[in-house]
Amino acid sequence: MNDRLFELEEKMTSIDKKLTQVVDAILGNPLTKTGGFINDIRDLQDKVKEFEEKLEKHEEFKKRFSWTIAIVIVFAAIIQYFTNLYSNIK
Repeated sequence: MNDRLFELEEKMTSIDKKLTQVVDAILGNPLTKTGGFINDIRDLQDKVKEFEEKLEKHEEFKKRFSWTIAIVIVFAAIIQYFTNLYSNIK
């Protein structure tokens, strides 16, 4: 009977250690300041936000570039029109 109790205590201690390891892996260990799965998710969320900001800036740049090209083309067309008009008058 005593051996069975001792064996049961060892198994419970082993389960407790494994459970602690699982919790540390998921939540992180506050004593050693190591992250864990939750910290990895937060890091990924920060990186996703950073990429979204970069993508937004890139899209804004593409819009500005397109508008600039369009304005230059319109300006060149107006100059060409007035140049042809002037050459036809002369």
